[in-house]
Amino acid sequence: MHLPVHQASAGRIRRMLGASFRQGRRTPRCPESPRLDGWLAVVTGASGGIGVEIARGLARRGADLVLPCRDRARGERVAGLLRADAPGARVELVEADLEDLDSVRRGAMEIARLAGGRGVRLLVENAGVWPRTHTTTRQAHEIAFGVNVLAHFVLRRDLERAGVLAAARIVVLTGDIYILASACTPDFRWRGTGGGVQAYCRSKLGNLWITAELARRRPELEVRVVHPGVVATNLGGDAGSLGNWFKRLVMISPEQGAQMPLICATQPGLENGGYWHNVHGRMLLSAADPARNQAAAAELWALCEAIS
Repeated sequence: MHLPVHQASAGRIRRMLGASFRQGRRTPRCPESPRLDGWLAVVTGASGGIGVEIARGLARRGADLVLPCRDRARGERVAGLLRADAPGARVELVEADLEDLDSVRRGAMEIARLAGGRGVRLLVENAGVWPRTHTTTRQAHEIAFGVNVLAHFVLRRDLERAGVLAAARIVVLTGDIYILASACTPDFRWRGTGGGVQAYCRSKLGNLWITAELARRRPELEVRVVHPGVVATNLGGDAGSLGNWFKRLVMISPEQGAQMPLICATQPGLENGGYWHNVHGRMLLSAADPARNQAAAAELWALCEAIS
């Protein structure tokens, strides 16, 4: 599949507004091929939003799914919908609360058990939170960092240690809003209406840093990080009638938002470690871009290892 290459603008606001303009018309659709029969795919955050649509797209292409979930009843409803939409699809649920690293570790061991001898071929790190108030995880880390960055780090690491990610494709969802941040730490404290935005931006920068370091440390893996678009989901909570109207006006649907993650998950030949954007395709980042800070990426990786 041919995708454009784009030199990312250094202007932060111009960059985000330019990508949002008519993004529904500019977001490509993922091809129906290749088939993924025989693949075992793990998708986090598949109980709603983009995650459901990513899981649906993988099931339609023949992949067997394992969905970590915190709410078992909600997970069962989604699994039923996926099986109805893709007859014959195999969908397994694993209990894993990304706000609790102990639960994540147990979930990773259960995924490894379900994988058996064939291993996980695809891991989609989709789950994310945009906090409305300052909150911490069970291990007392700021919640956007704890869920969006650290929980996925632990899940992936423990699957590696269990020997089921030896030849996997890893797709990490970020957000181009990361450009507004310059740091990512577990102890960020904030008050006020803008704090949650800052926490989310910082965590999305962390996703890019961890992905870059993963690609450097694990060249045998296929690693891709993707901005799905500005998508109308419940991320960040209900925006009220006016805010929800604005969402529908300028944002794309979860089904559209799943297309670039599905491209990164299914299409061969994409550059390892590359950053992919729903409107711009392959993003070329300048040396001054915060995502290109290699020292910060290595420091964040070491920090995640130390606190988990």
